[in-house]
Amino acid sequence: MSGSNRAVDPQHQPVPPAAPEPNVPVPEMPAAYGIVRDTTGDPDWEPAEPARPVSQRGPLGSQTDGMAAIRAVWERAAETDRHRPARPGMPQRRREPKAFAPALLGILVCACLLMFFAWTAAPALWISVGHYEYGTVEVTACQDGFAPSCTGRFEADGWSRELHITGDVTVADLGAHLPARSTGPDAHSAYVGDTAGLLLRWAPSLVMFMAVAFALVALSGATRLYEGRSGAIGLCWAAAGAVLAAALAFAW
Repeated sequence: MSGSNRAVDPQHQPVPPAAPEPNVPVPEMPAAYGIVRDTTGDPDWEPAEPARPVSQRGPLGSQTDGMAAIRAVWERAAETDRHRPARPGMPQRRREPKAFAPALLGILVCACLLMFFAWTAAPALWISVGHYEYGTVEVTACQDGFAPSCTGRFEADGWSRELHITGDVTVADLGAHLPARSTGPDAHSAYVGDTAGLLLRWAPSLVMFMAVAFALVALSGATRLYEGRSGAIGLCWAAAGAVLAAALAFAW
């Protein structure tokens, strides 16, 4: 057949739009998008800007509020653990402050021991670090016993003085002239011997000095204070340091 009289294929015929069914309700829009009204047949209606969705705030608030709440719970749990007894079901022991009389007695005993060990270590320590004058000592007197004590006249360049002799000296050296070292004209003792003997004189004394300083902190009751504990402990160490500094100054 010609193009003008060609039959139309029924499969390609356009389908007319279906007529709207009567009385079909219009679906309602969510409240977040505004109020929907029927504008059919309203000549005064003008299309307005579409409403934007309203942001809904979650029930737990914003992220900042959530982090603040988590931090508060964490700090409250840490505070509870800090005051919790060491063992469950048992009350935490509270150490009472030390009584005044034992604390005072401990302080006095430790103070005497600190002065003794500092005085023993100071001259040998100065000589070990090189602060001394070289000379000769004549042994004039000795007392034999568990700890022999000898005295003699020390002579150096420009000065001489009667001093207590320490180190490698015995009663057999009475009347002998021995090489010795002293810290100066204001010294109270002279040392006879080598450098190794000096180390044995001041190192054990300093170790005992530190041990007594720790004992001073414990016996004074500074560790049992609930207020000012750090200040009390620092005061004990400051007192021990002052004793050592005074001994070094007098032995100069």
